[in-house]
Amino acid sequence: MGTIPLIIFVTIIITIIIGLIAGRKIKNKRENFYVAGRNLSWLMVGFALMAQAIDGNATLGGVSLGFDFGFWAAAALPIGLALSLFLLGKFFAEKLNSMKLMTLGDFFSIKYNRKIEIITSLLMLLSFGILLAGNVAAVAILTMNFMPLHYETTVILICLIILAYSLFGGIIADIWSDMWQMLILAIGMILTLIFIFTNFDFTNFLNSTIFNDGLNLNQLFTISNGGLINLATIVALGFGNILAIDFNTRIFSAKSAISAKKGCYFGGILTLIIGLPFALLPIIFKYLNISIVEGSPVLLTFANNILPSFIGGILISGIISASLSTIDGAMLSMGNIVTQNLLRVQDHLDNTNNQESEKTFLYFSRFSLIPIACISMIFAMLLPSPGILLTVSFDIMFASLLAPFVFGFYLKKPSSFAAFYAILTGFIVRLLFGILSPSSFGIENNIFYLKNSFITADMDGIGTIIAPLFAFVVYYLIYIFSKKPDLKNL
Repeated sequence: MGTIPLIIFVTIIITIIIGLIAGRKIKNKRENFYVAGRNLSWLMVGFALMAQAIDGNATLGGVSLGFDFGFWAAAALPIGLALSLFLLGKFFAEKLNSMKLMTLGDFFSIKYNRKIEIITSLLMLLSFGILLAGNVAAVAILTMNFMPLHYETTVILICLIILAYSLFGGIIADIWSDMWQMLILAIGMILTLIFIFTNFDFTNFLNSTIFNDGLNLNQLFTISNGGLINLATIVALGFGNILAIDFNTRIFSAKSAISAKKGCYFGGILTLIIGLPFALLPIIFKYLNISIVEGSPVLLTFANNILPSFIGGILISGIISASLSTIDGAMLSMGNIVTQNLLRVQDHLDNTNNQESEKTFLYFSRFSLIPIACISMIFAMLLPSPGILLTVSFDIMFASLLAPFVFGFYLKKPSSFAAFYAILTGFIVRLLFGILSPSSFGIENNIFYLKNSFITADMDGIGTIIAPLFAFVVYYLIYIFSKKPDLKNL
């Protein structure tokens, strides 16, 4: 076994061991499995949030985006993710923590009604299904380049590894393993930058046309240079991730409202510190004139051909670890929504026997992870495209759910009737733009494009911005003018 495969193998084994050891703290209590006993300090919350934000899409996929479309295409990912954490900290974290929720679906259940709870839960599961696919695909693509495994086999093994400790340890195992996984990623990036800056003349690099053009703000403010797409990415991630079920689970897990708020700010800062260097790598690669290997991500080519094996192994293991931390967190959050909000297992338990009820609920919570893992495998096999998948997943949630979430958060008597039509409007408008747009975030739309003369390639990204605005307007107008308070008559 070579150096890189050995480092990957050891990293994964240590991850599993940490997860299994941490899982002992569950003690057959639902609150421990879901929200870590609501006992996380702001430091732990911040690290856990950063671990969910930085993943295979933002690293492996982001570097590929930056190489193809420029620095700001890659930087838009960590900037958007950090923005969402800052917004959560400023406007939402304290109250969400004080509500003592188990899942984000509980928020819609409390503020609206059962029908809205089901609709929002299904949309969140759809969105995170795409997120899982991107991360599983990223890990599979990396791993299969160093081990004699087929892509499909690798996807299955990844999901089985996640299940190995998530079934046992819940979010406690997830968060403990996050610390180890983020440490590996940080060490890998630091060693990579040290190698680059000590082995190449970067005085000339900083004065080069490649560097100056790479950081040109035209990529943000000029449509022909991808400005609309990059801004749409930041907007979709920045506002869509306010509804990220894994982010919110960590907010619920904080030991106090102020810890939740401070943890969001700290997590946002860490996301920028860890994420932005990956956005800089594509410019460095172009300066070094690294050749692209057909069918292989440019970051993988760099790690294989330029970096020493030990540093390359740490960097690749760090990216794999970052993806695993997001996969297990998202998978657990999805399982919790299935059990708590769709199946409503808690409504069918014998509340007179609390200990037995807790065990039964945990049984269903753990069992729900198995079909979710299977669905993740299918998504990853059908859609092995890291980078774009991250933005698309939160685009769906951003368009449909942000309006009912914000209005539900700040109105004293939010309207289920208005929420339903806001969700429907956001979803339909975003779907129409998806069908009529010849490209999606710079990638040709060859799946369901309907040729037309209304939406051109230069308008790529505008649907991301317009769809949620329609939803906000619809909610507000219905709330003001409608006398129907709920969905009973629909």
